[in-house]
Amino acid sequence: MALTVYAENMGLFHKGSGGKGIAPLDVCLTPPPPPAGPIPIPYVNVCSAKDLSKGSKTVKIDKKPTALEDKSYVSKSIGDNAGTQGGNVINHKIKGKAYFRKWSREVKVEGKGVGRHGDMMGQNASSPDVCFAPFAKVKAAIAKEQKSDSCKDAKYERPDNATAVGKQRKKEIQNSPKCHSCPVTAAKLEKMAKVYNDARLIMGKKPMKGLGKFWLDHKPPLKVVFKEYDGCKMSKQEFKEWARKQADIKPQCFRCSWKQGPRVRNMG
Repeated sequence: MALTVYAENMGLFHKGSGGKGIAPLDVCLTPPPPPAGPIPIPYVNVCSAKDLSKGSKTVKIDKKPTALEDKSYVSKSIGDNAGTQGGNVINHKIKGKAYFRKWSREVKVEGKGVGRHGDMMGQNASSPDVCFAPFAKVKAAIAKEQKSDSCKDAKYERPDNATAVGKQRKKEIQNSPKCHSCPVTAAKLEKMAKVYNDARLIMGKKPMKGLGKFWLDHKPPLKVVFKEYDGCKMSKQEFKEWARKQADIKPQCFRCSWKQGPRVRNMG
């Protein structure tokens, strides 16, 4: 079914929209069993709008419920079916649920922001405390119009030393109790880092340093502020001053940083 209702030029993700979510890095433990295996293999996890659960009740789009903020989810996914020797390396799931990570801030249904084609998702049971896929983009059933705003085509330049908050504040952020983007705690982060690096060792790769501590992140990201919130209209000095405010720099876990990165880079 073609999309007929839009929120900020992005079609609503409703049960009849024909949309799909695609997560290309669903790393799952795959046969053979020990001692030869298991082997961590990245699968492409796919979810479909037809499996939407807990959608809107009083408002229907083309007679179908539509996705809502912090409520709706896609009940199942496919693509990682072969990862039966332990499932995903973080949450040990296969064929799991999919949850919206972003939604419209302007358009609401039943008091909640609507999920749209083009909003980010976490897939394979990636609820806030276990999501792993670095990035998953909801694929539109039809080509969607590009979002337009006054700063879209402005050239972005990252301010120098944008996260220079001082050693003490940096230490506080790195050792924060939880991620600002999801409910992952410091203890959970250490476990996630160990599991991820253990998987890298199995694949013959070196462990990545710094995963067990929170990273410094601007909220919203600097480029998002510049492109979507009229940041381009500030002077360079004003923008730099905003970036250097300690209150605007938050602790973020590595998996949320990886998920956010592609979206920000693709903003142009």
